[in-house]
Amino acid sequence: MDFKKEDRIISDFLNSIGPWKEHVVLGGGYALIVYKMYLVDQMTGHPPIGTRDLDSLISRKIPEISNKNLHKYLLESGFEQYFKDLKIPAAESYMKKIEGSEIEVEFLTDDATRHNKGKNVKISGIVAQPLSYLEKSLSHSTEFKTFGGDTGRVVAPAAWVFHKGLTFPKRANKLKQFKDLYGIWYAMTQLEELSKSTFIEVKSFSKTLSKWHRTFATNLESWVEEAAPTDWSQLEAQDPYGALSAPGFRHLIKSLTTVQETLVQKL
Repeated sequence: MDFKKEDRIISDFLNSIGPWKEHVVLGGGYALIVYKMYLVDQMTGHPPIGTRDLDSLISRKIPEISNKNLHKYLLESGFEQYFKDLKIPAAESYMKKIEGSEIEVEFLTDDATRHNKGKNVKISGIVAQPLSYLEKSLSHSTEFKTFGGDTGRVVAPAAWVFHKGLTFPKRANKLKQFKDLYGIWYAMTQLEELSKSTFIEVKSFSKTLSKWHRTFATNLESWVEEAAPTDWSQLEAQDPYGALSAPGFRHLIKSLTTVQETLVQKL
């Protein structure tokens, strides 16, 4: 991974959205890149496998902090708007070539609403797609600073892992399931002290978010139990450095999913 290139991509995006960056939280695969580049030692261990999709999380209600909405900031910064379906409002993405790479930005929000639960929602001129279980990711974010001093926010690692564990079985594309599982492994094992604190926090969700944690645990346990040899091979192949192994992944999932029972026994 070219850290300088990735830094310029992230900085370009943050500058593109102007003051709205205070209300946009980076997620998806780019979150792993942010963790490695800005929150831990870059020179230790292996970098994550990158992505060109810049998933951006935004709350349903944000203050009007500028006369120019987020949509206008993006267009004036060189992003082009694309519609992805025929819904009203239609799902959309914003594309721009940065540092020779086509960067696609999509906006996501939570589905914690009584009315029109699965309907896309318009926020500051952009259309955000609702996702289940996203509330934790929106409420738990971490500030980071780029090499040039630009500030942004990224989903806190524990919230990122939790959301992936809750949602990966819903992926229609099986390859994306493997990428999500790889991401869980990477965030939990490859980020030094940050991984250790993330592990502890995810385990704590068994007390604070017990219902969601049961779903999280069941999803991961079921995958491990039902995975065929070819599934394990494809999962291991997500990490080109060879650090991800089936035995190691099994041990990680067992540690995560037995924490609730351990806590109950202690109580």
